[in-house]
Amino acid sequence: MHIPKPQKIQTKFIVGLILSVLLLGAVFSVGSYYHMRRVLEAEVRDKARLIFRHVDSIQLYVRDVLRPTMYERLPASFIIQGMSSSYVSRKIMASVNIPGDGTIYRRAAIDSRNPAYEANEHERQLIDHFRRNGGDDLWQGYRVVDGERYYVMARPVRFVEECMYCHGRAEEAPMELIESYGQRGFGKELGAIAGVDFVGASVSKNVGRVQHTIFTYFAFFALAALLFFFTSHVLFRVLAVNNLRRLNNVFRRNIEAGEDAALLSRLDHGDEIDELVDGIEQMGRHLFAAKKQLRDYAENLRRMVDERTQALSVEMTARQDDVQLFVNLLANMHKSFSQAQLWQLALPQICRRFGAGNITYRSTMAPQTSFVWPEDTIDPGPPSNFVKLLTGGGCVAEGPVVYVPVSSGSGSAEGLLELVWSCSEEAARHDKHVLQALGRQLGIAAENLSAMDSLARQMNILETIFEGISDPLVLVDANCVTLTANKAACRLTTELSGGQRQDDNILSFFFDVSSSLCPLRETISRGRADLREVKLAGGRSFALALYPVPSHNDKIGQVVIYLRETTKEKEMQKQIWHAERMATVGQLTAGLAHEINNPLGVILCYAGLLRKAVQDPEQAGDLDIIIRHTRQAQRVLQDLLNFARPKAADSGSGDVCAVAALIKDVFSVQAAKKQVQIRLQCPTQPLMVGLGVDAMEQVISNLVINALDAVPTETGEILIRIVPAEGKLVVVEVADNGPGIATDLEDHIFDPFFTTKEVGDGTGLGLTVIYGIVSDVGGRVEIGRCSELGGASFTVYLPGAAPVEAAIETGGSEKK
Repeated sequence: MHIPKPQKIQTKFIVGLILSVLLLGAVFSVGSYYHMRRVLEAEVRDKARLIFRHVDSIQLYVRDVLRPTMYERLPASFIIQGMSSSYVSRKIMASVNIPGDGTIYRRAAIDSRNPAYEANEHERQLIDHFRRNGGDDLWQGYRVVDGERYYVMARPVRFVEECMYCHGRAEEAPMELIESYGQRGFGKELGAIAGVDFVGASVSKNVGRVQHTIFTYFAFFALAALLFFFTSHVLFRVLAVNNLRRLNNVFRRNIEAGEDAALLSRLDHGDEIDELVDGIEQMGRHLFAAKKQLRDYAENLRRMVDERTQALSVEMTARQDDVQLFVNLLANMHKSFSQAQLWQLALPQICRRFGAGNITYRSTMAPQTSFVWPEDTIDPGPPSNFVKLLTGGGCVAEGPVVYVPVSSGSGSAEGLLELVWSCSEEAARHDKHVLQALGRQLGIAAENLSAMDSLARQMNILETIFEGISDPLVLVDANCVTLTANKAACRLTTELSGGQRQDDNILSFFFDVSSSLCPLRETISRGRADLREVKLAGGRSFALALYPVPSHNDKIGQVVIYLRETTKEKEMQKQIWHAERMATVGQLTAGLAHEINNPLGVILCYAGLLRKAVQDPEQAGDLDIIIRHTRQAQRVLQDLLNFARPKAADSGSGDVCAVAALIKDVFSVQAAKKQVQIRLQCPTQPLMVGLGVDAMEQVISNLVINALDAVPTETGEILIRIVPAEGKLVVVEVADNGPGIATDLEDHIFDPFFTTKEVGDGTGLGLTVIYGIVSDVGGRVEIGRCSELGGASFTVYLPGAAPVEAAIETGGSEKK
């Protein structure tokens, strides 16, 4: 049974609507007036800004486009109508100043070039304002212009660099401006404010238009309100009330008879709003059901996220397997001693990681040489496009086979890796970037292994050479700690220590390695090799050589010690010297016996016979002299044979300068052949010495011969210097630029048969004879090093035959 409801909602709606319309109309009228006024001001500001932007665009176009083009076409002319930004902007903007429109635009300046644009009182006031407030770029407000109120916006005009050509110095400005305007508008300074851009809009005209508009709107509003009341009443009844009833009917149809019986009773006794509230409760239940559906959807979404997470976990596991594979390959490189061993270890791991059926590696150097896993797989041979696959720079999939180029760190191709799966789909699912990175890693590993193999071979060769040296060889650091030693050094250390030491430090057997005088420290400090003879207490002698080893920064931190035992060598040398001396003695004895002894014996025999037969005392005296001198010669021969010291040829005197000059001339040919220079320095006057000429020639010639043997070819130099000395002595010095005489040899240099020449080049009697001759006449021989030439120096001190001054004086007279 249908129960009619009171229409309280519609009544409330009509009353409220009338009050709302009245209030809204009043508020709208007042608010519209003030709003339209603000809109007017905003419109004026926007219009002024638009005019300013328009002016800026015109001036920018003139400066950046029109003026450069005019200069390019007419470089010698200045056309103000196309090149002056102020002129062009004023001409274009003149259309804004339409009489009766209520809008003013002026670009005015003080001391304007065109008097028509000279600033008026309002504009001068604005210019003064901008000059006083240099930071202001805009002024806006109300001003009365020509008895009418305007809303004004103004901005300063500053002279920039582009303006100074026409407004700076008159003599630099275009002649066209001076001819047109005279001297007006010049003398402006850069950055100065001399003008304004002025835009004004009439307030009275625009406000009247606003008031007329408001009244018109209000009339239309009143008419519209009446129509609105009637329409709203009809529409509310038709649309709102009727629809609320239909909505309530919908709620009734959805209410079940059991639990919702109370709700149905309230709907029957309430109005439309009550019915609507109750309907919302019903809607809440439906929303609860929708919430349950959303929860189910969220559960489904969570399940999808779990599935995606699981997929990502699988992918992460694959990446971890890739990382582990690269780690294993690096370990394989350290364990491998050749590329073949590397591929034998790496191929099974790669094949298992990617699940391939088989894998093959082909070397670039020999494509026919390949490594296959599993080992029982038949190698089909290199592909026909082998070179293209190598140089392509990326992985290439051809059906179930993926070709991976293996390249070194420098980019050169090392080989080609072929992975074969059961089907093309299985081959396509693998990441080609990972395979390409794998190829690069394998190439670098193979390259490093080749370098290590080459280094190992070099080290093996060096070790073979090092161990092949039969003499002890040790490498020590700056603290004399053994770094490495060959077997000969180990044997010598064991031998010298009686098997008690194994440190191979052979230097400690000869020196205190902790002392600052240790030759190891001297070698490091000097940076040069140290060569010396060392001896042990038992008499064993060794040749010791220390060679500094500089590091990469030229700092010496290691030394190579080379030791060669010379004990047997010295013994053999002594035997050879003894044998040579004995051979020389034997030869000399045989020669003397044949050449001298026989004639001396015959002379002595016949002289004895004549002595017996001669009765004349004078002849007998002569024969006695012959016999005496013959016996003397025999004694001399006997002294030589017995290694006696040679006797002076005679004890006469001679001019040592003349003898030296003769010796220089005699040996000049031999010296020229060896390209050696012989110089003689002596007084021009004779220097007489207490030594015969023959003996003197023998002394000087032996010294010159030794010097010729010592000096180098082509650069050798020999100096013979003769000077008088104190104590009635005359000094004869023979010096050279040869290697000199070692200090340890100076004590033996005058020993019989001692020589520093090669075996067979000398007998060792030359200096012995010199020493004997000079000593017999009371002189002496000294050995040293020449400071001028750097080689050996032999200085002979001979007694003068007369005072040096007298000798010089006498000699001078003789040469005259």
